[in-house]
Amino acid sequence: MKPVMRLAAPVALALILLAAACGGGSGGGTPGPGGGGPNLLENPSAEQNVDGYIGHNGAVVSQDTTTAGEGKASVKVEIPDAQGAGVQVWKADGATMTPVSEGQPYQLSLDVKGDLGKSVRLEILWHTGDGAFLETSLGPIFFLPLGGFTRTEFSAIAPDGAGLVVPQLVSDAAPGEPVTVWVDDVRFVPASGSGTPAPSPSP
Repeated sequence: MKPVMRLAAPVALALILLAAACGGGSGGGTPGPGGGGPNLLENPSAEQNVDGYIGHNGAVVSQDTTTAGEGKASVKVEIPDAQGAGVQVWKADGATMTPVSEGQPYQLSLDVKGDLGKSVRLEILWHTGDGAFLETSLGPIFFLPLGGFTRTEFSAIAPDGAGLVVPQLVSDAAPGEPVTVWVDDVRFVPASGSGTPAPSPSP
């Protein structure tokens, strides 16, 4: 049994809601927790490699076979002392974004743990079908659990004009504070409920 943090879409810091719930499976193409469709990400659990996981703003990404939320491996993300650095999830080729439909709700969820007392957030970067950046939906800031993995969920609606997306997890720690995070069973699915995108001027 894995605790779950369900994150609503508003930008403001929200309460972290913890509930007992089972984590999802590790394979792509199966329904995500609370979602209404298949996982759109190709490498959710990094069982074989970390293809599709891209370090952002200097973050270093690697496979870790010593700890996992599901299966036998997870993605280790070593984030330097740069606020907003983290890991993005692309298609397995590392160059293709995930297709979406405008006006539709989607849910980003993952198993996560990391340095105690350090804070991170989930974000969804929306792009047009041609790849031009539109806006960012920001999840509330939350503190990392140090022990076992905790499941975190965040829903948002694809804005007008959206055709592609890049989900990411980024550090909210103060400058000068590096953070190490482990993520696993990463899912981006069509959601059965709804969310509200929170726009930001740049990714």
